[in-house]
Amino acid sequence: MKPNLSKLSVCLSLLAFLANPAVAGAQERIVHPTEEDPNEVVTGASSRSASEGAEFLLIPIGARAVGMGGAVTGLRQIGELVLWNPAAIASLEEGRLLFNHAEGAFETRSEVLSLLWPTKKLGTLAITYYLVDFGDLPSTDVNGTVQGNINFRNQEFLLSYARALFGPLELGLNYKLIQLVFRCDGTCADQRSFTRTTHAVDLGLIVDGVAGLPLSMGGSVRHLGFPLEGANSEDPLPTRIRLGFAYEALSLITGDSNLGLAIALDLEDQWRDPGDPDLMVGSEFGVAERFFVRAGYAFLDAGRGGPSLGLGLTYDWFYVDLSRGFDEVSTATGEEAVQVSFGVIF
Repeated sequence: MKPNLSKLSVCLSLLAFLANPAVAGAQERIVHPTEEDPNEVVTGASSRSASEGAEFLLIPIGARAVGMGGAVTGLRQIGELVLWNPAAIASLEEGRLLFNHAEGAFETRSEVLSLLWPTKKLGTLAITYYLVDFGDLPSTDVNGTVQGNINFRNQEFLLSYARALFGPLELGLNYKLIQLVFRCDGTCADQRSFTRTTHAVDLGLIVDGVAGLPLSMGGSVRHLGFPLEGANSEDPLPTRIRLGFAYEALSLITGDSNLGLAIALDLEDQWRDPGDPDLMVGSEFGVAERFFVRAGYAFLDAGRGGPSLGLGLTYDWFYVDLSRGFDEVSTATGEEAVQVSFGVIF
C-alpha cells in the first residue's frame, strides 16, 4: 500500500532537514577556486566558451538520467527530470520526495533534494535544492605554512511549475536562484569572502503521441538568466538548448504490457555560440514497471562523454535508481562516477 497523506509531514520535515547545508555534507570537487584567483575556477566539465560562469550547472545529475546517457528531454512523468526539462513533471499523478547523491572524478560529490506536488486543477508544483560543496582547502603561504581555510560551494534553489495545456502539449518552467559562495577563515592570500548571486529560468515543453505513434518530443532552454557579477567582469551563464525524442519500441511489436523498451535521443547546443551540438543516446528496458536496466552513451566535449549503465527498482511507494558512468575523466583518474537516487511516492 502507498503511504497515506499523513506521511507528507514526515517528508516535509526530511526536506527541511536535508536541505540545510550543514547537514548535506561535502559535495562536488569538479569546480574549485584557483590559488591565484578564487573567482576563477577549474572544471572537469568545461564548455566551448571559456568565459561562462556557474559551470556546475552542466554536471549531469540524476541516476536515471545518467544511466540513459542524458538522453531524457523527451521523457515524461519522471520527477528527477525537473532539472533537465521542467515539462517532464506536468503529468505526474502522485507526489514525490526525491533525493540524489553523486560521486565522481576528483572526489566530486553532490546532492539534490526535491519535493513535487501535483494538483488536479493547477498542475504540478515543485521545490528543489541542489548543492555542490568542494569541501575545505588549506590556504598556505610561500613557505607552505597553513594560514587559513578555504571553502567554495555552489548551490541552486528551484521553484517549478508545469501543466498539460491542451491535447498532447505539456509545458514547464523553473525559476532558479544560483549562488557561488567563497568563504575564508584566517588568511587566504588577501582574498575576502564573497557571494556571487544571479537568477535564471528553465523553459521546457513536451508533445506526446507525435504522428499517432508512441513517440514523444521535448525541447528545453536551460540556465537562461543574468550573468554572474564578479570583481572585474561578468560571466554569462552556460545557457543550453536541448531537443529530445523518446520512443516506446515494444508497444507496436508485442502485446505484452509487462515489457517496455524506451529508446531516446537528445541534441544539445549552446545558446550563444550554436553550431556544434552534443549527442546523447539512451535506452531503458523495463519489466512489469518494477525492474529497469538502462544504458546510454554521451558524445560530449572536454572529457565528459562516454558510456553509462543503470539499474532501477520500483516497489509500491518506494523506488531506487543506480547509475555508473564511464566518462573519460573518471577512466583517467580511476575514480568511479556513481549516482544513486531514491524516492518516496505519496
